[in-house]
Amino acid sequence: MANPAFGSKNVEKLLNAAFETNDLKRMCHAVDAAVLRSGSIVEIALAAKVDRTTLYRAFRLAKGPALDTMIQVLRVLGFRLIVEVRREVAHRHERSVPVEGRSTARRRAAATARQFTAAFKTEEMDSVGKVFKRTLHSQENVSEFAGKTIRTRESLYRVFTQYPKPRFSTLLSFLNALELQFAVRRLPRPMISRRRMNSKHA
Repeated sequence: MANPAFGSKNVEKLLNAAFETNDLKRMCHAVDAAVLRSGSIVEIALAAKVDRTTLYRAFRLAKGPALDTMIQVLRVLGFRLIVEVRREVAHRHERSVPVEGRSTARRRAAATARQFTAAFKTEEMDSVGKVFKRTLHSQENVSEFAGKTIRTRESLYRVFTQYPKPRFSTLLSFLNALELQFAVRRLPRPMISRRRMNSKHA
């Protein structure tokens, strides 16, 4: 019988509540709690291809985990990253932006969110990197945009090139500057369940 922590609706709800805050510490705490709740830290570490010490520390460091570690651990827990337009931003635009501009801004933000979500679905850093670079280059003033993130203009250009495995916090800050946010979605079947199923038929 699968552990209820893997891919459950309750865990999905708790993770999304934390991710909606856009607060790195709360997000990492929620993922760490989900890992502990699974009751199988060694198994998660093996499936995520990280050593147990790294798994223990990754979500407790001030800078948070590397992006690929976040993706792998969430996948093993039965979830994948998606990107959405921040709800409070959507509501604010509804009230303060003219109808025509509001519609254009919503479409642009929604299109960018879909592109990132599609890239995260592939679980390939190259795909995520391409969307990141394309979105960065589409900014009218990259220096001004960088001022809204935790990276300098030059550092942003180096993300996914000199640093092919950027920190999750970098992407979190980048999306925040775009008025987007991370969320999670349940996978059809958690990786742990697949591994257990395969081991039974081995």
